[in-house]
Amino acid sequence: MSPPAWASCSPPCRGRSKPRSGACSARISVEDEGRPRRGHICVYPKGCSGKGERNTMLKWLPAIVVVLVLGSAMSWLAHGPLRRRDEIRAGIAALSAMSWREFMHIVLEAMSRRGFHRLVGREAPAGDSDYTLVRNGEHWLLSAKHGSAFVLGRAPVDDLAADMGLAGAAGGLLLTQGRIDDEARKAARGRPIELLDGAALWPELGALVPAQAAIREASARRARTLSLGGWLLALPIGVAVFALMPEAPPAGPVKATRPVATQPGAVPDADQTVAMEEPAAPIEEQRRELASTVATLPMVTRAAWASTSTLEVAVVETGTDPIDAICPLVERFPALASSRIQLTPPPDSGRPVRFRQCRSY
Repeated sequence: MSPPAWASCSPPCRGRSKPRSGACSARISVEDEGRPRRGHICVYPKGCSGKGERNTMLKWLPAIVVVLVLGSAMSWLAHGPLRRRDEIRAGIAALSAMSWREFMHIVLEAMSRRGFHRLVGREAPAGDSDYTLVRNGEHWLLSAKHGSAFVLGRAPVDDLAADMGLAGAAGGLLLTQGRIDDEARKAARGRPIELLDGAALWPELGALVPAQAAIREASARRARTLSLGGWLLALPIGVAVFALMPEAPPAGPVKATRPVATQPGAVPDADQTVAMEEPAAPIEEQRRELASTVATLPMVTRAAWASTSTLEVAVVETGTDPIDAICPLVERFPALASSRIQLTPPPDSGRPVRFRQCRSY
């Protein structure tokens, strides 16, 4: 049996990272006794194993997480606490714009849903006065302060408690569109008095306000705007995180994976490949090997490393540029491909020393 003949070709990488030097893959066809056998082996040297894409994806992963966390947090904030705050503010403004009669009509309607009924004839006909309500046969006093500018302190609570005692009421309700301060709340502790100010009043009355639908629509529109702004802000932050992520360290050598032949002596099918990555030799060993390889060229008399980044090559006059023969040898060593090449002519040639570089940094 005649020895197999090897014919190589160098198609570009497909679906793999960009090669660091030269052709990324070599396709080897096998012939046996002059007849081509079905199949080929594609060998992918170092730089074509897809690690570039994996490293980029690993850098993007924390950036994507940052975008999702920031965008989701802003959406929750916009559609949750901020939307409720906007609804309450707009609702209190709508209640404050009502007349006293309209406001009290809504308040009494809300109280009726809680089981209270107004006792007619026990209160003054108009004004900021107490209303007498009945629930389960017990009397309650309702005191309302109409206006969002009110800040109720201890005095209104004490006055309501005194009126409750005079009327023999079982409890009382003090409400306003404004605010009830901490002193008033301390005074109400231990007493059957319920306090309702702006933040607590709107949930009680909101369903009865004619403008509630418009208020909710306006707050929802503002929430959508804030949510979109949060996502737009999260995107450049994610890009900044990606830019600040350090480069992943180079992975170790990958052990070759060989296809399983179906018959003895058979080569793999056309779509079976072997991905091989040669382990890199120590840098000093690579330098020695490169220098000895360059020294074998016919126009080179000596090759030695003048420094860790400069290879000095003593050349003879041949009429051709020796760098054309030197660079293919240098590019076999990716770690040394960007080294400077010092071309030293013969001492009596009168030509200057030249510095060349096969590949830029």
